[in-house]
Parts: sequence; C-alpha cells; structure tokens
Amino acid sequence: MTKSSEEKSLFQEFENLLIKATNTANEGITISAMDQPDRPLIFINDGFERLTGYSKEDVVGKNCRFLQGEETDQAPIEQLRRAIRSGEQTTVELLNYKKDGTPFWNRLSITPLKDQNGMTTHYVGVQSDITELRETQRKLKAANEELELFQKKINFELDEARRVQNFILPTTHPTTSKIQFASLFEPVDQIGGDFFDIIDLGDGRYGVLIADVTGHGVPAALLTFMTSFAFKNIAIQSTSTAHVVSVTNEKLYNKMPRGSFITMFYAIYDANDKTLNFTQAGHPEGFVLRPAIKEVISLKSESPLVGAFSSKSVNYSEAKIQLQVGDKFLLYTDAILELWNRDEVMLNREEFISFLVDNAHLPIAELLESVKQFGLQYSGKETFNDDFTMVGFEVLK
Repeated sequence: MTKSSEEKSLFQEFENLLIKATNTANEGITISAMDQPDRPLIFINDGFERLTGYSKEDVVGKNCRFLQGEETDQAPIEQLRRAIRSGEQTTVELLNYKKDGTPFWNRLSITPLKDQNGMTTHYVGVQSDITELRETQRKLKAANEELELFQKKINFELDEARRVQNFILPTTHPTTSKIQFASLFEPVDQIGGDFFDIIDLGDGRYGVLIADVTGHGVPAALLTFMTSFAFKNIAIQSTSTAHVVSVTNEKLYNKMPRGSFITMFYAIYDANDKTLNFTQAGHPEGFVLRPAIKEVISLKSESPLVGAFSSKSVNYSEAKIQLQVGDKFLLYTDAILELWNRDEVMLNREEFISFLVDNAHLPIAELLESVKQFGLQYSGKETFNDDFTMVGFEVLK
C-alpha cells in the first residue's frame, strides 16, 4: 500500500469518525454552502432529522428557510442575514416548524468557515430545541407578574395597617406642671403589635399603658386596634388598673385567633398625692428611677397574659408605690431585652439596670432616647429586630 493511499485511508477513517460523532449529538448540525446559489444545505446530521422530522433527502440542496412559518419573528431572521453578510458568528432564538407542522423554539447558532483568503465558504449551524425552556420562562414570567401583583397588594395592606397603628398612638401628651410625659416609638419595616397610650383621667390622674400583641403584619395590627379600642373604653370609666385589665381581657377572650395574646402594663398616677397604682399582665417589669440615691425600683404585680384566659379563671392583681419629686417612671416593650451583640451574647438585666442608674439624671425624653442608642450600640445594628417602644414620665418639682 502506497503512502498516499495510507493517507487517504486515514483521512477516510477520520471523516467517518467525525460523521459518526456528529450524528450522535442531540443538537441538529447543518452545513450550508455560501458559494452556491441560495446557499443550500449540503449536510445535516441525524440530530437534525430527529429534531425537525425532515430527512436528508428532504432538505439537502435547499435553503434552511423551510423551517420558518407564519409566526416566525423577522427580527432574528434579519440578525442572521446581517451576520452572514458580514461573515460573523451569531446566535438567535426563533420559532420554527417541524415537518408535521409542530412549532418549536429553536436556538440557532451559526459559525462561518473561511478559506485561506478569509472568504466565508460555508456556515455551520447548530440547532437546539428550547421549547421546554421557553415554556418554563413563560410560566416563570407569569408567576413573577402574579407575585408582583401580590406584593403590591401586601404592601397596600401593610400601609393600611401602619395607618391603623399610627391612628391608635397618641400624637400629643397631657401637659401639666406636676409631671412631664415622654414616649418613643420606632417601628420595624414589618408591622408589629406594640402600642401605648397616655390618658388624662381628670382630677390630676393619668393612665399610662404599654402593650404588645403577638405576631406581626396585618393580623397583629388589627388585634392592636381591637385591643386599644377595648382598653380605652374601659380605662376612662375606672380608677382601678386591675379592673381595667380584667375587663379588657374579658372583652378580648374568645375573640382572638387561637394562640394570640397581649402583654400589658397599665398604671394610674395620681399627681395629687404622687401615688402610682399598676398592673403588670405578662409584660416586662416597669421601673422607677430615683436619681437622688441612684436607685432603680422594679415594678411587678405578676398578673397573667391578656386575651388568653377567661377572667373567671384568672386574677389580675394591683400594686402601689409612692413616688417622689424627681422620680422617673419607665415602661418598655421587649425589643430592648432581646438584644444580641456580635459575640452572640444577650443583653442581661443587670447591664440594662446599670445603664438606667448611670443615666437616671437625664430628663425623661433624653433618657428614652439614650436607652434606644444604648440598645443599638450593644447590638451593633442600625435598627431593632422588633418595634422599639418606650413610654414614661418624670415627677417635676
């Protein structure tokens, strides 16, 4: 066997291997001749036959435009034409049709083959059926549109809930020469269940409430509104904190979703004799700060949660303390107690009380702001994880 015949045999073997490899590909592979009229197909692989249903006898010698149909967009067709005129590679996605008329989405990539002079002699086309992918994309787009509409609805409802929450919070505080009130409310982005109230009960008596409804979002806002309404109707008719909380509990019991409850701390201060009566119902303890002797007095009556049990089966107790000029009364929700620093160490009660002792000399409004900053500095964050709410007053000279 001569050398030339050996080379010819090797070339033939390589050509057969290349065709075999091409035919095993899942994608359709075509070769078009650019130097012949109408740029016909001169080769298609088995993958093209499987993809389109056209046989080699059907298409070899024809321009591949036979895959186009009525709904084929002309924009990708024009992109292909521009690439061919420029002798460049490009990839498009277009709607094509199989031999039986079935439409399919074709991701077509064409690459020029050039001769030694740089002239484009052929184009290799690779077709991939992306119909399933396009359908998935369509469904995903539709789902995203539905999600966007749902999000707009949720945002609208949250805005309405915020209006409800802001509606029940006092915009001004009673003004008197004997007492100075202050409050601080920093809501998180998601609607929470914190609220407070300061009520002028007449004859030098003032009711101070802080409460926290379980949960977040619209349900919590609605429960907050319901609780505030029930409480205020009772508070203006009674001078007993235990009675007010007990009746509020009875009005809410069996009217709240299962598992929901409210923590409350309600106090009535009589500015005439400086007495403070209070009921602590599942809420964090209150504090009286006595700057003159650097003392922090814990206020507890340890009554049960509100809304969780019938008033017939639970008892709400009432406690009393005598205040002095210069004392500061302080209530808060649990955002200040549930703080973790960057070392995953939770703020403990002793640290909080120590801070209150060191800052008890501040005017009541400044004290509340300093507690807020203390909490943020401890956590190393710019906002709290929950609504931050504080209310209190200072007994003036």
